[in-house]
Amino acid sequence: MTAWLAEQMAAHGGVGILAVVLLPALEAALPVIGALLPGQTAVVLGGMLAWQGHVTVEAALLTALIGAVLGNLAGYAVGRRWKGRVLAPLQARAGGRRYTERALGLIERRGAGAVFVGRFTAVLRTLVPTLCGATRMPLRRYLLWSVVSSAVWAPAFVLIGYVIGPAGPG
Repeated sequence: MTAWLAEQMAAHGGVGILAVVLLPALEAALPVIGALLPGQTAVVLGGMLAWQGHVTVEAALLTALIGAVLGNLAGYAVGRRWKGRVLAPLQARAGGRRYTERALGLIERRGAGAVFVGRFTAVLRTLVPTLCGATRMPLRRYLLWSVVSSAVWAPAFVLIGYVIGPAGPG
């Protein structure tokens, strides 16, 4: 999947940057689907596109940041609106109950810090936004920490892609 995504993004150049906004957004907005879509990988590939000159570094950074924040907000809204419907399939998956309980415990113990840590942890990145909405974390507090964590995460992974750009497709 990663190789195919890299090929498609490189082949489509500037249009490939859409994956940098869409995949992180989908990853956080739809927990079940988000577990299958490589949002962080798309951001790294966006950095590689920037190194190759297909897009600017600024465009890759901005689209990654926007995708992360919008996905977090959508995930929060889904959790707030459909708490029971969202938690049931997450807990039914193999190991899902353990991850869901771990994420809920993190949110209860750490609150906004969970939002920050969740952005950098693959499984939690898909669960924390929805669980924050389900636990009714105050939206202002959630949004603040969503923006802060995304503002650290997006540049970190775009720049990783930029640094490894010479090794990428293109």
